[in-house]
Amino acid sequence: MSIIKLRNSKRWKNGGFYPILICLCGFVAAFVLRYVLSSVVDESMSMLFFAINCIIMSYFFGYVYSLGLLVLSIPTALYFFRKPYYMMDGLGSKDVFLIVVYGSIVMLAAIIIEWLQRERYSAVLQQRVSETRYQMLIESDQARRAEYAEHFAAANRRQSEESSAPAMSDSASLQR
Repeated sequence: MSIIKLRNSKRWKNGGFYPILICLCGFVAAFVLRYVLSSVVDESMSMLFFAINCIIMSYFFGYVYSLGLLVLSIPTALYFFRKPYYMMDGLGSKDVFLIVVYGSIVMLAAIIIEWLQRERYSAVLQQRVSETRYQMLIESDQARRAEYAEHFAAANRRQSEESSAPAMSDSASLQR
């Protein structure tokens, strides 16, 4: 059995402004949650909620939106949730480390999720094609059987007409 290669497997997600709106709402929710929990959550976890948001948005809308959110989340997390607060004074070694760690986690998760979503969408499309082919096969088989039944019925009628015609001629000759 050959494996069907589908070119449109990257079309598993919807495009447009709706995903952008949802991603921005997720970004705001992650910001508010991080801001509310800033007294409890350590400074080293400044990008935690943003990374979770990026991974969730990657699952729903694809890696492009996730990476866009990551680009938006990094400066936001550094500005609002790293000392000195509400200030950009350059990147320290801890900042670079956090950017690399959270960025690589989000990118890796987004790429894996994208690959899995494409494979899932491809499997769904292959299932639909298989179901359609099966329905066509059933309809074709039913049409063939109906044609054979008509042909068989016509042959039986002809045979019964031929067998009854000589019997009538025999009865007519007997009457003479």
